Amino acid sequence: MSPFPWILISILILVIVLAIVAIFFKKKYKRPTDYYAFFLIGVIWTIFGIFAFFTDKNFTFFILGIIFLIIGLANRDKWKKNRVTWKKLTKPERTLRVWIMTILGILVLVGLIAFFIFSA
Repeated sequence: MSPFPWILISILILVIVLAIVAIFFKKKYKRPTDYYAFFLIGVIWTIFGIFAFFTDKNFTFFILGIIFLIIGLANRDKWKKNRVTWKKLTKPERTLRVWIMTILGILVLVGLIAFFIFSA
């Protein structure tokens, strides 16, 4: 049996587990929407979408980036009110964010290693 279906199944299980964890933490730590983050995501995805369009004629990131930009700019008056800085976080929230950043960094590193190993 090829490994492809197992990879898809394991990714699906991982996404479901992460969604459950996200729902749990969303209920535990209530925060208002950070529209400045929407704006930053929109800027990054728009720039990435421009490069993606010229390389493989895919404009999905460009469109999503524009949508995030519009949402962020439409709520510009709420940027400072809803902005969460490191100083405003409680100790458990800081610890949680450090763990999330560490795990995501490890996953990116493992993904890059796997990419370079299997692309050869």
